[in-house]
Amino acid sequence: MRARRLAIVDEYREGGRVAVYSEADMVVLLSELASMAWSVLGEEWTDADDVTAELVEVFGDPGAAGDALAMTQAALRTLAEHGIVELDADA
Repeated sequence: MRARRLAIVDEYREGGRVAVYSEADMVVLLSELASMAWSVLGEEWTDADDVTAELVEVFGDPGAAGDALAMTQAALRTLAEHGIVELDADA
């Protein structure tokens, strides 16, 4: 899986969190983890493995709590459901 940001109207950052105003006239307040994932993404496609590596570096490996890549992919799917990320699941 790979992901990239969709166009947005505006974003606001404070205290490690991001609020995103989407082109669908929706404001999405992201958790610190989702904010970091959002920050890793850009206009070009980014592989989920690269996002996972950054999240593990910042937040640590989830270890017994779960598979880091699967958790990252779930987070990216949630961002896509909110209309602020585009996914390419075939990559």
